[in-house]
Amino acid sequence: MKGRYKYFLISPLLLLLLFACAPSVSHYAMIDNSLVQGNYQQADAIVERYKGKYGDRNALLYYMDRGMTLHLSGDYEKSNLYLEEAEKLVESLYTKSITTESGAMFTNDNLLPYEGEDFEKVMLNIIMALNYAYLGKWDDALVEARKVDHKLNLYNDKYEKKNVYKEDAFARYLSGILYEYRGELNDAYISYNKAYTAYKDYRRSYGTAIPAFLGEDLLRLSKALGLYDEYKNYQKEFNNIKFKDIKELQSNGELIFIYLSGRAPFKEDFFIDAPVPDVAGDPYYLRIAFPKFVAQPSQVAYARIYIRGINSEEKTYLMEDITAIAKKNLDDRIGRIRAKAIARAVVKFTTAQTAKKAAAKKYGKEAGIIVGGLLNIASVVTEEADKRSWRTLPDKIQMARILLPPGNYNIEVHYIGAVGEILEKKIFPGISINSKEKKILTHRVIK
Repeated sequence: MKGRYKYFLISPLLLLLLFACAPSVSHYAMIDNSLVQGNYQQADAIVERYKGKYGDRNALLYYMDRGMTLHLSGDYEKSNLYLEEAEKLVESLYTKSITTESGAMFTNDNLLPYEGEDFEKVMLNIIMALNYAYLGKWDDALVEARKVDHKLNLYNDKYEKKNVYKEDAFARYLSGILYEYRGELNDAYISYNKAYTAYKDYRRSYGTAIPAFLGEDLLRLSKALGLYDEYKNYQKEFNNIKFKDIKELQSNGELIFIYLSGRAPFKEDFFIDAPVPDVAGDPYYLRIAFPKFVAQPSQVAYARIYIRGINSEEKTYLMEDITAIAKKNLDDRIGRIRAKAIARAVVKFTTAQTAKKAAAKKYGKEAGIIVGGLLNIASVVTEEADKRSWRTLPDKIQMARILLPPGNYNIEVHYIGAVGEILEKKIFPGISINSKEKKILTHRVIK
């Protein structure tokens, strides 16, 4: 049998199997549909219903998704129960199983338990901190802030200059808000300053500008703490912007509006396919799979918040571009992922050639060709990138901070598109603001 004929025998079977193995529609389509409708309880019910589909290897994703859908449903205590389970699982998976790693070399990374991306692990604590803040458990929220600080310090030590994501500007900023609310001004200043440094990196790496109100925070606290050199430097840096001092903040309350826009990116396969000759000169169909992120950008550019009754309005600022972080984080690791995929392809090729040679020796050349071809087919259909990610996260996180005298307010939010059009309106009636209180209000918009 000539080599080219053997190739044409194998290729149609390969193509048939590839089409047969096309993925079915994910349950995430149903979750997304519920989120778009604002039916968060239904989204949570879908996640719960499909718990078995997640399986043991994707248990972390199950806890993450339940934590997010329960958070959106307003069940903050239950949300934290699932996010705490996710946190425990992350810690237990820190040391990988050598046996499982070895098995993944022969198939694909989906054999491994999902451990989460670094930014996803930080988001666990961010959502938990917000949950505790909604529940009025500010000390517990600060515990989550300290966990974030510990994780980010570990990332800085671990990666040095290897990875772009080793700081989280939004997490640092949220920590500053929590510390300031508890009266820990020195720690608040440190967190705001770390956020400032991180946002300068964000501007270079992700195109995320420094939020306008961060300058006010740094000026207010550096002055209050008597850090006059730093205060003068920030005055120059932020062009002498006006800010409210500590006393004025304490005589008023503050509305902190956080909105989560759009959907996080998802991963899909990027294949490199090439027919190559094996050691006997017979055709071998080589396939290597890498993951790539596909963006699901939000149509909302920003939100404008109107405080009815006092003729006050404010706009939101981008705090975290999760899609940009996810893509860059994957780019930083893609070299390691490719090296592993190539090594896996080499192992599969070697295994197929060894089995082909043994079959030919025992049963004849044609048997060797059949065995080699079948193993080649198996290697192709089992080659798949690890496409797992925390898909119920948003595309972006934005925030507005509004100082308000004590009172009861109706809050109207307009979600604005790229050319200034109003995409959606949302009214939050009867929001009470007390003196010295920081009231956090969130909303998810998927457009």
